[in-house]
Amino acid sequence: MASPVRLADVVEDALIAVWAEAHREFGPDERAWTSAQVREYELRLDAARIDSGWAVAR
Repeated sequence: MASPVRLADVVEDALIAVWAEAHREFGPDERAWTSAQVREYELRLDAARIDSGWAVAR
């Protein structure tokens, strides 16, 4: 029997994917990112949280 999907696990996976993509795109050192890159990263994190919550609710 499959275990139930936990929202925390789905959100964590989505945030890890955003983190990895941002570090590939903007570079490994967050201190070197521009303010626009930091803002983009934060927006992507917010979107991932929202999207993953909707995916579980379906």
